[in-house]
Amino acid sequence: MSRVHLASLFCAVLVVLGLPATAQIHGEDGGSTLFGGDRYIAGRSVTAQETTERDLFIAGERASVAAAVAGSVHIAGRRLAVSAPVGGNVYGAGYALRVEAPVDGSVTASGMEILIAAPITGNLRASGWEVRLDAPVAGSALLAGSIVTLDAEVAGDLSVSAEDLHFGDAAEVGGMLTIYAEDPEAITVPERVAPAARVTVLEAETWEHADAPWQARPDRGLLSVLGGFVLWVLGLAGLAVGLAALMPDRLRALRERAVEHPGQSLVSGFLGLSTLVGAGLVASLTLIGIVLFPAAVVLAGLAMIVGYVLGVYVFGGALWSALGRAAPDTLGQKALMALLGALAAALIGLIPFLGWLFGLVLGMVGFGAILRDWRARRQVSY
Repeated sequence: MSRVHLASLFCAVLVVLGLPATAQIHGEDGGSTLFGGDRYIAGRSVTAQETTERDLFIAGERASVAAAVAGSVHIAGRRLAVSAPVGGNVYGAGYALRVEAPVDGSVTASGMEILIAAPITGNLRASGWEVRLDAPVAGSALLAGSIVTLDAEVAGDLSVSAEDLHFGDAAEVGGMLTIYAEDPEAITVPERVAPAARVTVLEAETWEHADAPWQARPDRGLLSVLGGFVLWVLGLAGLAVGLAALMPDRLRALRERAVEHPGQSLVSGFLGLSTLVGAGLVASLTLIGIVLFPAAVVLAGLAMIVGYVLGVYVFGGALWSALGRAAPDTLGQKALMALLGALAAALIGLIPFLGWLFGLVLGMVGFGAILRDWRARRQVSY
């Protein structure tokens, strides 16, 4: 599993699972935890104000990076801003993301509004409703959105898919420019942006079959496959361990609730996912609510991601108990338990059809446990 996917998974987990718990423990501003040199911050409105020596994981309704990060930044929420230099990569997902400080690595961003206003040394991958590039990219760029504005230099190749494409005065592409459009004949590229010999305009339907220009395509041998499998297992275990360090009491309560009544958690998860997608579908029948359907599908996907990570941790706990081990007290024991669950789930996932079905059930059980815990807390508060 790539680091991009791991980062997205962790941020999704923090947003859906971590924010309420952290806010209760640390107050409205959330909490911060250092683990292995990485910094984890979650809350309703949070800002990273201390220099981070390694990677930063931050999530909140409003989240911003105001101090330098030597490693990579993983940020998720509604309103997001990176306003301090980043030595590694930036992985962001939210409604709006602004990159306002230089990034030495690459940027991967997804949301409704994406603004790149500071130089990027690596590659840029951005998708959203409105994507705007106002600062130079030293590598290549892949942009996708309804409205895409290019007003800076891309030194390498550029692939862009847009319904409405704009070129600013500073727009320039040093490599190949590939444009995917509904009506290729309506696309005009100024000579100052790129000469006609380096411009290719294709129909939008071919976008999903295009290879990202920066991606190498080596032949995947046995060692590569095994390496990917190991990385997937370690990534899942790492997500669970990070949550165990950040919110130990909440995670233990969710695990106990899922183990106590797995059938109820499965039903709750199924009904919760059905409600999310169904509500979006009903809302799409109106002109105003039609924009809510994609959001409902995204929320359902995030819910399954969160549920699967929690389900892996719960599965590891069940196997841990089956081996005659007492409930883990230390973080090291929790890491072993999470690794056991991740390894077993990954091995089962290799089985055709059954593996897919097992993963689906695992995700629903985990998400159902979260819903049941949320309902129980609401009843207590009333």
